[in-house]
Amino acid sequence: MGFLLAVSLLAAGMVLIFFKLNSRDKERSEQGLKRLEEQLSLAQYQIKYRQKGLDRYNMLQYNLEDALCIQPEIDLF
Repeated sequence: MGFLLAVSLLAAGMVLIFFKLNSRDKERSEQGLKRLEEQLSLAQYQIKYRQKGLDRYNMLQYNLEDALCIQPEIDLF
């Protein structure tokens, strides 16, 4: 009878430890997931911000303006 009680208490203790560790692991996992979601959100914002800047930049216009600027130091005649 005493052996059965000891085994039962040991099993109950192991179950309690399992639930405690499982709860801690879930909490850590959720925190890690939240951090990853925040990092992903920031990265997506940065990508959109940079894409908007690229969309507003007219490469052909700016490059032509630089290429066609007057250079007084060059004498063509």
